[in-house]
Amino acid sequence: MKKKAIVTQMSEYFRESDHWRRLIAAIQDPQPRFAHAHIYVYTSVHPDSLEAILRGYFAARGWPISRRINRIRPKPNILALHGIEPAEKVHWDFHWLYQRDMGIAPAHGVENGSNLLVWNKTYIDEFYRLFPFEKVGPQQESALQRYFTSDHWNTGLDIVAQPNVPHMHINIETTIHPDTIGRYAVDSLHERGWDVFYLCPNCYLLEDRYAGKIVFMGKEPEKVYDIGWKFNPKATIEPTNHTWLFPDRVGYDVMTSEQFENEVAANEYTLLNQKEIDEIVSNST
Repeated sequence: MKKKAIVTQMSEYFRESDHWRRLIAAIQDPQPRFAHAHIYVYTSVHPDSLEAILRGYFAARGWPISRRINRIRPKPNILALHGIEPAEKVHWDFHWLYQRDMGIAPAHGVENGSNLLVWNKTYIDEFYRLFPFEKVGPQQESALQRYFTSDHWNTGLDIVAQPNVPHMHINIETTIHPDTIGRYAVDSLHERGWDVFYLCPNCYLLEDRYAGKIVFMGKEPEKVYDIGWKFNPKATIEPTNHTWLFPDRVGYDVMTSEQFENEVAANEYTLLNQKEIDEIVSNST
């Protein structure tokens, strides 16, 4: 596909497609810090150009993106611009599957049969109703204090801090409500000298069902990292003994810059120049 056709296709997608309009509607949730969204597309446009288009688009709408956007490979053959947070809007992830000579188009059902997924406070409240969380008493408080001084937690934070790790999950099994876990986690981060803008309760697809997670929108360091949790009635709070997303590591799912760059290098992406990017933004807003 010639670059002119790519520019035209991308302009039409961001201006006219139902797929994109539904994403824009979803991220205007009245409680943005309690919500998250995934979108899936086909494209052959280089991630540098994709990020520039998205930043330009949201700036033109008056919702500039101020946070760093992470680049991750959540699964083989799927790449993402991760943690996109337009001003005062829901943070969301832009996933794509490479398709040669494609500007942009909605992907066929990728995650749980869908190409657009939204989790808001109502969804998470219903998700939490599935689990008989324990009331927190002295025993649970002691377990929380032990966990947040444990090697598993501190090793996880050491991984978060590595410059080639744009995103990762620290995976636990628990009977304690995620809101309580989050409060103890933030206290531990403050003791380490770290800070977060906010925590977002969420879930994510793990094999054929959704597992819980607590998303940390990091301020210092400026990263997005998660505690992944599964309800286990036999575990107050402890590291998981199983692999989750990735089969090569127990207790953590680590996404590296090398994974992302290797997958980009395996395909022929089209890099757009600034004039072409400006034309897409101008024709889309």
